[in-house]
Amino acid sequence: MKILLLYYTGTFNTRFLSNKLKERFESMGDIVTLHEIDPSKTYRLDYSEYDMVGIGYPIYGFAAPWPFLKFIRHQHFPKHLKMFIYKNSGETYHDNDASSMFVLRDLRLKRVDVQNEYHFGMPYNIHFKYEDNFVREQLYMNEKLMDILVYEVKNGIRNLLPYKLKTRLVTGSVARLQYIGGDVNSFFYKVDKDKCIGCDLCIKQCPMHNIYRNEQGEIRFHHHCLMCMRCSMRCPKDAIWIGFLDSWGWRVNGAYNLKKIEQQEYKPVISEKTEGFYECYYESFTRINLRHAELFGGDTETPKAILESIKQKEKQKHGMVYKLLRLMFKKIDMTAD
Repeated sequence: MKILLLYYTGTFNTRFLSNKLKERFESMGDIVTLHEIDPSKTYRLDYSEYDMVGIGYPIYGFAAPWPFLKFIRHQHFPKHLKMFIYKNSGETYHDNDASSMFVLRDLRLKRVDVQNEYHFGMPYNIHFKYEDNFVREQLYMNEKLMDILVYEVKNGIRNLLPYKLKTRLVTGSVARLQYIGGDVNSFFYKVDKDKCIGCDLCIKQCPMHNIYRNEQGEIRFHHHCLMCMRCSMRCPKDAIWIGFLDSWGWRVNGAYNLKKIEQQEYKPVISEKTEGFYECYYESFTRINLRHAELFGGDTETPKAILESIKQKEKQKHGMVYKLLRLMFKKIDMTAD
């Protein structure tokens, strides 16, 4: 099978996943071509020689990044071309489920047959720094998810389901803000002159050529930013202030050495006791373990029991919210009387 992996990457997480997928498919005897989308250009590719196309992207604000969506809209795909989606984000909340909503809409209008979708967890490029031991677990579970992806794609096993209304509303409302957010936020970017060492790495690596030096030799920013955070994350001296996101404390400086982290001993971090931000991974890792066991053998009863427990907790939460709403509206009615 001839496969094209077509992807957009900001801080290179999607590039990392794409190279991993390429290795997986090639080990199965497939011929794989990688193409990294250049968001600064408008162009089309020829898809006629491919049996399957995988499209990958990082999730920005519960949606596919604007340059990725723009590229997809500009393409002429052969009708009924088979595709799968591999997306990634720093958290696996269900609010991200419908992030491909606009992409799927455009592909269906083009008569493309999208069969599968997979959500990989990768270390955040903007928020707070992930501990290496947790990143190691992310990479370990991603290997399992890749086993599932390759098996299902090669055997024509579809997994794409309709998105729930809530997640569609989240993507529909936040995506449009994300599409203009970088251009607006770039008015507030600045560089700390005392920290900057003049390496110009930010200028060289910006995918939109948005960073430049003025006549006085000072680093300045145009206003066609994708807010991928590559400049801030790759700055060796933490010299770049990324506007209002920095004001909110959403900042990560310094890239993750994923190849080095892969060599670390794997020790599970996520468990039923995990709370707060990372809690979402307990469910997503459980689902991966269950599907992996179903396809390749192993314990299925334990993950099934865990998922049932998670569902019951969700029902209880929703039940409490429902009761509170009923009490609230009852109080309003009594006040009105």
